[in-house]
Amino acid sequence: MLGELEPTVGTIMRTGFSYLYIDQECSVIDPRLTVFEQTERFNTGNWAEHELKSILNRYLFPYDTWDKGCACLSGGEKIRLLFCCLMIGNNAPDVFILDEPTNNLDIQSVEIITAAIKSYRGTVLLISHDHYFVKEIKINRSIKLFDTGSVIKI
Repeated sequence: MLGELEPTVGTIMRTGFSYLYIDQECSVIDPRLTVFEQTERFNTGNWAEHELKSILNRYLFPYDTWDKGCACLSGGEKIRLLFCCLMIGNNAPDVFILDEPTNNLDIQSVEIITAAIKSYRGTVLLISHDHYFVKEIKINRSIKLFDTGSVIKI
C-alpha cells in the first residue's frame, strides 16, 4: 500500500492519496530537534510562538519540556508530540496508518490521542491489540488475522 515493498508477482496500481504512517517508533519525529523546534517544523499555518506553546501545553508538554531533545522522549511523548504537530500543521493526510498507537501510553495520553483521531475526518488504517481504544475511536470495519493464516472480515 505504501510502495515500500515490490510485488513478487504482478503489479500494484494505486491512486494518488496522501498518507501518514505512524510506526511504533514515531519515525516522523526528527530526533535532532527539541520539542519546540519540532512544532516549528510543522507550523505551516504561521501560528505565533505563544500559540504553539499553548498547544504544546494541551498535549501535556509544559514549559520545562520545550527544550528537551526529541531523541530523549519516551514512546508515549513522541506520539503525543506527533499529534500535536499534526494539529499545528493543520494538514491532515487522506489516510492515517497507525501501528499500535497506544503502546506505552498512559491513560491521559490515550485520551488525547483518542480525541485527535475521533476528530479526524479521513480514513484510519489501524493495527491494534487495544480493544477499548478501537471501540472508542469507533472503527466500523475490521479484519482479524489469525496465526493459522485465516482472515475473517467482521
